[in-house]
Order: sequence, then C-alpha cells, then structure tokens
Amino acid sequence: MVQNYMEVLVDEIFEEIKHLCKSCKKPYYQDDIKSVALNNLPPVYFLSSTTDAEKKAFLLDRQRRITVLAALTQAKDIVCDKCRYTKENNVEKMRDTM
Repeated sequence: MVQNYMEVLVDEIFEEIKHLCKSCKKPYYQDDIKSVALNNLPPVYFLSSTTDAEKKAFLLDRQRRITVLAALTQAKDIVCDKCRYTKENNVEKMRDTM
C-alpha cells in the first residue's frame, strides 16, 4: 500500500501538541489544521525496497519534526483565526476559503 509518510508524521506530531490548542477543539477543526499543514509540506513516499529503519529515521529526523511543528503552528493560526461563533443560532462557522 502506498502511504504518504509526511501525513504519518503530521498526525504523530499533532497528537503530541493538540493539548496546547485551547481553541478549535472540534474534530473537524483538527482535520482542517492537519490539512492546511499538509498542503504546505511536501509529500513523501518510499519505494518498496525502503527498509523500516529508513522509514523510522524519516519520522525521527529532528529538523523535519521542527519543520512539521512550524507548519502545524501556522495552520492552527490560519484555521483558528477563521473560526467564528454566532450566538443567534449557536453554530460555529468555518472559513469561506482557506
């Protein structure tokens, strides 16, 4: 199966930091944050000949993790700045465009 390892890394780091996000607790906001971050990061796919050790090294690379953390932070700012709460109908509305 073909898998984007950048997506795996984004999910992993987001799970580590999601407790820091005081706003945007809804699951669909979390998906939006990850989507925006992934759109700003390059996809990474490995060949079938790639070893598990090489894949693990990719996931543990310090600079890559910092880059993903920065992308998630920017994505959180973008998504949470677009959150709007309307009291008249108690519905949270998301952005028109991202």
